[in-house]
Amino acid sequence: MKKLYLLLILLWGLTTNAQENADSTVPVRLKTLQASGLEMGNKLHWTVSCFLNHALFEVQRSSDGSNYSTINTFKADNLRCKQPFDYEDKTAIGKVYYRIRVGDLDGKYYNSKIVVINGKQKGFDIAAMYPTVVTSKATVSITSANSDKADIQVYSMQGNKVLFKKAILSSGSNDVIIDFANLSKGKYILAIQNSENKLSTVQFIKQ
Repeated sequence: MKKLYLLLILLWGLTTNAQENADSTVPVRLKTLQASGLEMGNKLHWTVSCFLNHALFEVQRSSDGSNYSTINTFKADNLRCKQPFDYEDKTAIGKVYYRIRVGDLDGKYYNSKIVVINGKQKGFDIAAMYPTVVTSKATVSITSANSDKADIQVYSMQGNKVLFKKAILSSGSNDVIIDFANLSKGKYILAIQNSENKLSTVQFIKQ
């Protein structure tokens, strides 16, 4: 237990955790966003709800999870918004972060959650956990290079395991909803370990 706890502390800073909440003034809602690796490049798939007849979607890519550039733009009316969107990024190499910049023609925007493709044949990453200040349930966004099983464990700052959950990961992006309602207020570490004992962690606060 002590060795695992020390490992969790060391790995905190290695986990990407980025999520921006939707601006309530933007009448375009991103419902889902998924990413998967292709033989050549990556594929994004998303669905939306539009409450006006004009919507804009900028596909943005980053190599470090912090600096993003727009690689494609979609415009849609209300009818088009009822259909799913797909985009293939055939120039992607290695580990790549994606997000969708969602907006309308009035210039109001917000950024979606982040999904990650690690560009490997094996392994996984925690792309994001949102919210990171939790009152009850939270969503952990995980990207996996292949279908796999994973153990999700939560540790207190004293190193005590307070929650355990198993998950099945599909190839690409996965959203796992976890109920933290029974946890006491404080800081915690969420650790995910796959079948090959690879470990990824993220810190969160329970209110």
